[in-house]
Amino acid sequence: MMVLRERQLNIRSTWLWLTLATLLAIVIRSIPAWTNVAWGNDFGIYYGLTNSIIKSQHLFVDYNGWGNSYQFFPVLYLIAAVAHLVTGLDLLWLMPKIVPVIGGLTVPIMYFIVLELLKDKKVALISSFLLAIAPFHVYQTSHAAPLTVGHFFMLLSIYLFIRYIRDRRFILPLAFSTMLLVSSHHLTTYFYIISITAIMLVDAAYRDRVDRKNFYMLIYVVAAASLAFLYWFFVAKPVFFNFMPAGLHLSPYYIVLLYYLLTFFGFTLVLLKKRWLKREAFSKTTFRVLPITSKIIWSFLAILGVELTFFGLASVPGLNLRVNLTSIPYSIPIIMFISLSAAGFSSLKETRGGLAVRVWFMVIFFSFLYAVLAGDRTNLYADRHLEYMIVPLCIPAAMALIKILGNVDVRKVFSHPLSLTGQRLVHTKRLLALVFVVLMMVSNVLVVYPAMDSINAVDERVTQPCINAIYWMKGNISRKCVVASDHRLSMILWAEGFNITMGKTNLTWTCDNWTVCLAELYELNVSYILLDDIMREKVVNVDVGGYYYMNNESYGKFLKEPFELVYRNATLNELDEEVHWAEVYRVNWSYISSQLFSRVLG
Repeated sequence: MMVLRERQLNIRSTWLWLTLATLLAIVIRSIPAWTNVAWGNDFGIYYGLTNSIIKSQHLFVDYNGWGNSYQFFPVLYLIAAVAHLVTGLDLLWLMPKIVPVIGGLTVPIMYFIVLELLKDKKVALISSFLLAIAPFHVYQTSHAAPLTVGHFFMLLSIYLFIRYIRDRRFILPLAFSTMLLVSSHHLTTYFYIISITAIMLVDAAYRDRVDRKNFYMLIYVVAAASLAFLYWFFVAKPVFFNFMPAGLHLSPYYIVLLYYLLTFFGFTLVLLKKRWLKREAFSKTTFRVLPITSKIIWSFLAILGVELTFFGLASVPGLNLRVNLTSIPYSIPIIMFISLSAAGFSSLKETRGGLAVRVWFMVIFFSFLYAVLAGDRTNLYADRHLEYMIVPLCIPAAMALIKILGNVDVRKVFSHPLSLTGQRLVHTKRLLALVFVVLMMVSNVLVVYPAMDSINAVDERVTQPCINAIYWMKGNISRKCVVASDHRLSMILWAEGFNITMGKTNLTWTCDNWTVCLAELYELNVSYILLDDIMREKVVNVDVGGYYYMNNESYGKFLKEPFELVYRNATLNELDEEVHWAEVYRVNWSYISSQLFSRVLG
């Protein structure tokens, strides 16, 4: 009876902690949505497409905005549309609020993935807490974007894939989840396919003999990849004919053929039991015999050293990031997180399920290395790999934390100082271990958004004055007019029916005199300009990797002819000081014509 009660208490305790981890994940990811009107450089695209689906009542709608394939991945838009129709709430308010919840729900799925792989509740629970605060994952899944929904269905599909290996009855929910993933986000689907393919091949290589389960895995993996290829070929054609060849510089048909050849060739090698597929291929390393604290310290120093190597460069090669004096302190907690993962990576060899985790990470890491080396020659952007790599890295990080805290008794840590020197030393070590863990967890929560802000390459906030300015424009300006702004606001302008410059402006934001950017304004037929405090004081982000900075002179030109301020809105704090503002300027082409005419005559 006592044993049964203890089990019930343990189950309740596990569910309580998992619920807390999930709530923490949702709260952290929801911060930008509740502190701004909207959040995300591309938010306007998704908002506009959702509105179009609601109005047209068609699953796939015509799209003339920035990019070329957003309209073919409608799962996010359907979720937002249904929520809007059920609640009756304003879509602009609702959409940024509900999607981060989906991002937070990846945490309980992570728990069940780790539990299935490692059969260890403690590792599973700590992995879930780490994913709840993992900086790259938190930042990306805080957006009302297809990738957030993609992350959810990717992890759900991985969990169901693991269950399917052991129980074929899971094939139906797995198939349904895979279809939702494929129609959610193409990049997440890519990472899913390479991950499960690698896991399938290496798992078969490690088995003493290939059995039915391996063939079931092969059948599903090939079917999932085929579903993605067919969806991209028949529905999301820009992905098949543009994204795929731009990623590997091969014909999409060759890429598909290459995938099948590598998959079946790899599986055939497993069947033939080649020597180099034996377990010795994954031999122990000297790094493994180091104490856990030494591993963490050396990993931390190595990663920090790599970061400092790129200090002062305009941009880290292959990444749309820059290392500056401000970003270095913010990166310390993130480096601590990754150091834990590196330190715990060898622990994955202690369990059979750890093989899948290692392969899951390594295949994404190899893709990351390719993206870094290829740089601008591929659209598999290196920085987009980080949010996917951090997911499997949460598992070895959890194992490292357990080793650090293995002998820590919180009651003893906070007890009175001990008399014996040896006991004092143990007491100090316990205290330092606990402080390190708490500091790492709390600091990662605190730097999630400031760390991204510190690189000064993007600011994704959409404030109330910006929305007020756009609403004013809807009532006072023809929708046929071309409006110049940064990418963040241009996408919302597009969603409201205005013509935009599609990221083709640069001199407009940096030049000191209107004559310098005249050709640009004329070529794009710009009639109005929308500015806000973020563009003025932070950064003007106009395209992928394209960001500019305004100074007093470049902003000052808008205060004079040929630009005319026609609308201004601002929010004030308790001291009547402006917090955020937005301004709409009209381009006076009559003034420009007269000036050019007078110069010709002169």
